[in-house]
Amino acid sequence: MLYLHRDTVTVSGGSVASVTLNVHDGLVRQLLVRALTSGTTVFRADLTDSRNTIIRRNYAYHEGEINDVNSGFPLQGTTVVNVTNASATDTFAIVLAVEELH
Repeated sequence: MLYLHRDTVTVSGGSVASVTLNVHDGLVRQLLVRALTSGTTVFRADLTDSRNTIIRRNYAYHEGEINDVNSGFPLQGTTVVNVTNASATDTFAIVLAVEELH
């Protein structure tokens, strides 16, 4: 079964966070973070644990979009998707696809 976390968030002041539901043992299959207003917005993103303290995956600066379909790392519990260091106020679409293991 595939769990999809979808969210639309607006970055103002440089950063914003989106929190997933609880995932029981899964593998990340895709993280998509796309700037919707301007394809030239530069930003960073990371995935952290539920307390937003331990960074599980860190993405360097990207322009317009991050589309990671090669992760495959294990995920458990809730996860925070952070969009940071945005060069402009922008709205972002976030999709985190996790293959749940049973």
